[in-house]
Amino acid sequence: MVKRFALFCSMAGVALHLYTATFQTEGGPSLFLVGLFFWSCAPYAVSLVLLLLARKPVLATWYGATSLGFDIYTFVTVFVRPSSSTAALGLIAIPFWNLVLFGPAGAFIAWVIFKTYSHRHNGEKGDALP
Repeated sequence: MVKRFALFCSMAGVALHLYTATFQTEGGPSLFLVGLFFWSCAPYAVSLVLLLLARKPVLATWYGATSLGFDIYTFVTVFVRPSSSTAALGLIAIPFWNLVLFGPAGAFIAWVIFKTYSHRHNGEKGDALP
């Protein structure tokens, strides 16, 4: 179940950025849009790598879910309710913050929560993390 949600978050993030690159932009395809698409998908690639390499898939799930949450927030602030003419810069900046702050913070919070949970229910083993 946890792995499926991690995959869902990654697929939803990629779909959101594919929609943004194809339907929310003016003009035809360009090298900039292709680069922006791949840059925006980088946090989801990290989430999938975590899913494959980490012993605990919940870390990848929270990494992907946190990144998806901030991407949805950015989409809304850029396309639905823009507050300034520079709101679109969020499309370039948020992937960086997802990679270095929000995604790792989500994974860290998941680790702390489930480490605390496992200590309470399993003694000092720490094996309750899915």
